[in-house]
Amino acid sequence: MKVVVIYAHPNPMSFNAAIAAVVREELEKKGAEVKFKDLYGMNWNPVLSAKDFEGYHKGNITEDTRTEQTDISWADAVILICPVWWTSVPAILKGYIDRVFSIGFAYEYTETGPRGMLKGKNALLITTSGTDERTSQQNGMMNLITKSIVNAVFGFSGFAEYKHKNFFAVPTVSDNERKEMLTNLRQLIQNYI
Repeated sequence: MKVVVIYAHPNPMSFNAAIAAVVREELEKKGAEVKFKDLYGMNWNPVLSAKDFEGYHKGNITEDTRTEQTDISWADAVILICPVWWTSVPAILKGYIDRVFSIGFAYEYTETGPRGMLKGKNALLITTSGTDERTSQQNGMMNLITKSIVNAVFGFSGFAEYKHKNFFAVPTVSDNERKEMLTNLRQLIQNYI
């Protein structure tokens, strides 16, 4: 299996960094080919510019976007890893989606409506949140993530299967609870491929 892992957290000592390390380790144990994208480390430009927008419609894609689209085309699966900030993904990841999952690559419009173009691929969104599960359900955060990223990006783009896993209350749980989260993550990745 070929997997692109897209990681978006600015702190290399974060729990998200630990998640990214476990994901890479488990994928490599299973023999997957992995392309790892650290958006902050890459200094990814998240701003969808007028030049980008015009290029999508004229077939003149910028080099950085073309590289990312080539890697996603290569992959059987895409895994996104990030925190939840203000009930969404970090701006750098949202900007990656804006620029890379573009018209003519991730989707197109047909006479019968939009059609996803990334068929046959799987996707997994792994997030962390500061709030606990009950609060996240009450304030609608999980529903917003499901609608705005999982369904609206992966579903709209034609992915065959897509899932979301959130780890709750990360800053306030014990170290043992965080270790248990990583154990659960290992099992998730082992069953994913």
